[in-house]
Amino acid sequence: MDETIEQTYLPLGKQLAANGFWMSDKPLIQQALANDLGGLVMELPASNAIPFLKAFWQIHCQEWHGLDRIRLDKYYLLLRRVIYFSFQFLAREDWDAVYLDAYNDMLLEGPLHPTDRTKPDAIRYHIIDIYYEELEKVLDDARLQSEKDDLDVPMEEINRPMTVVAKEGLTKILRNKAKEAMKEHELEMAAMAEGDEENDDEE
Repeated sequence: MDETIEQTYLPLGKQLAANGFWMSDKPLIQQALANDLGGLVMELPASNAIPFLKAFWQIHCQEWHGLDRIRLDKYYLLLRRVIYFSFQFLAREDWDAVYLDAYNDMLLEGPLHPTDRTKPDAIRYHIIDIYYEELEKVLDDARLQSEKDDLDVPMEEINRPMTVVAKEGLTKILRNKAKEAMKEHELEMAAMAEGDEENDDEE
C-alpha cells in the first residue's frame, strides 16, 4: 500500500469527517453528508481507494472517544455509509482478489483488529452489526442489474474479517458477536435459497 497516498488523505479526511461532519446538525444534512463522504471512495482511482479508507478508519479510531454522546448517531450513520460504499467499490471491481485482500487486511489491521485495545469496541461492534446488512444491499443491487440471483461472489474471502475476529477476538463478547453475525447471515442466505427453489418449482 502506498503510504504517501495514505498520508495525503489523512489531513483531508480529518478535515471532512472529523470537522465538517461534526458541524452538521440537521438530520437531512447529516444524511446527505454521510452519503457524500461515504461515496468519495467511488470517485477515486481504484488504486487509491484502500489507502483512503485506511486513513478514514485511522482518523475515526483516534477521534472516537472524543465525540459527544449526542453526536454518536450521525457518526454511526457515516460508518455505515462507508461500509456500504466500500462493498460497492469492491463489487464494481468484480471482487478483484488484490483489492479484496487489501481491504480485509486494512480492516483487520485497523477498526476490526481482534486484539488491539486502542481500537474502540463501539466501532468494532458497529461494523460487525452492519457488515452483512450493507453487503446484502450491494448484492441486491447487483442481482437487479444482472437479473441473476446466483452471483459469483467470493464469500469465503468476504467473511475473512468476521472469521478472524470470531477466532482471535480479545474478549468472548467480541468473538461471539462475530460468530452470531456470520451464523445469522448464513441462515438468511439459506432461507433465500430455499425460497428461490420453491419459486422455481411453482413455475
